[in-house]
Amino acid sequence: MSKMVRRIILTFFIIYSVSFLQTSSLNLLMTKVYAEQDNPSLKDIYLSDGGNLDFSEDKYSYVTDVGNDIDQVLIKAKPYDLLDTVKVDGEIVTRDDSYRKVVPLVKGKNKIEIEVLDNRSDATSTYNVYIYKGGKDAVYLKDININDSNIGFDKNTNFYNIELDEGTDIMELQATPDDGNYSMTANGKQLSNDSIKVKFNGIGKYTINLGVKDDDTQRIGNYTLNMYLGIPVTPNVKDTINAVIKPNQWVIVNGRWRYNDTAGKCLKNTWYYDNKYKSYFYFNSRGNMQTGWMEDDDKWYYLEANGEMQTGWLYYKNEWYFLDNNGVMKTGWIKDNDKWYFLKDDGTMATGWITSNGTWYFMERNGSMRTGWIYYGKQWYYLDQSGAMNTGWVNENNQWYFLNADGSMKAGEWVYWKNNWYYLNYAGNMRCGWLYKDDKYYYFNEDGAMRTSPVEIDGYIYNFNNDGSVNFG
Repeated sequence: MSKMVRRIILTFFIIYSVSFLQTSSLNLLMTKVYAEQDNPSLKDIYLSDGGNLDFSEDKYSYVTDVGNDIDQVLIKAKPYDLLDTVKVDGEIVTRDDSYRKVVPLVKGKNKIEIEVLDNRSDATSTYNVYIYKGGKDAVYLKDININDSNIGFDKNTNFYNIELDEGTDIMELQATPDDGNYSMTANGKQLSNDSIKVKFNGIGKYTINLGVKDDDTQRIGNYTLNMYLGIPVTPNVKDTINAVIKPNQWVIVNGRWRYNDTAGKCLKNTWYYDNKYKSYFYFNSRGNMQTGWMEDDDKWYYLEANGEMQTGWLYYKNEWYFLDNNGVMKTGWIKDNDKWYFLKDDGTMATGWITSNGTWYFMERNGSMRTGWIYYGKQWYYLDQSGAMNTGWVNENNQWYFLNADGSMKAGEWVYWKNNWYYLNYAGNMRCGWLYKDDKYYYFNEDGAMRTSPVEIDGYIYNFNNDGSVNFG
């Protein structure tokens, strides 16, 4: 091989080696750069409405406002590294569409989530943009209820006048925030479960100021509830006009349901049967629909939170009540599904031992009257078919038993009754025939009476001592 050829080959090898080393070093350098690089980031966030966000790649949360007339915004989220993937509300936006997406807006808070994914390291960064449609005060509740009843809530209205019936002692106010992280206050007091019980002290006006705070953005919304207990609300011309022009239908006035007749006047001091709901409703002297317990003509009724008159069994504050087909609360004995129940003077269902007209009865835990034998307090008792507790002699399944004055059954005992002695076995049934007890023999006739006069048994005549024991002398 000539020197020229060897020189050419050597030159080619040197050039290839240098190129290989440079490429390897570059790859190592790039690997080191990516290994040391921070989480993926955006280069900018642009909104078509809402003003300048004052973007910074290491700032991950932004809050801005738009007017009520803005129904959508165009958002552009360009990544710092064009090889990264960008998602807006879970949908990938690409370089081809300039990383843009149109996002619809609802009234109040709108959350737009932007994810940036580094496809080489799988690292992810998340940016949140909160847009309030309606401005800084557009922090809304989802609903407000009083005693489980709707007050005619509208998120656009933050001021309410509500009538309460005279005699209302306690009211439960429940405020429901929108989905998300919210905290609430009532007259400055933090609410732990979005509800509060308010105690009243006589008729008058009571005011509750509700505050709802968006913990994600620290924005605060406010609602004012004026409650008029036993007194009329200051005249509200708008509500009055709206009520009059709505005949033959339900309307909400001052936070209370009313029903207007054919002339547009609300029903007052009367029952009303609604064919749509197949139920009765009652309206007081102001025309407000009643809920809860109500007395009318010396009779008690219970109206559900939606105003419907209750019939049948009612479970209220850990007690059972029964309301007949006319809605009237019952007391005393009632029969339901072939079972007897006893309701006290206050309407509550009785359980355990009760006395009625001088007779004792036993009511099961479900309130139904018990019959037959029962074991209670380590004693046996017998209740006949009418449920009455028996005393004295009882014949059950051709066996005689004796029950004390308190109804408890005698067992393993002597009984002196109408000048005769009897003996009750440990099972409680009356003994007949021979008895060996305390080292003595006794004999009882078929009627259970202890024998004291001589008797012939199996051809042998037995004599008895004064105490009834057999005289073997």
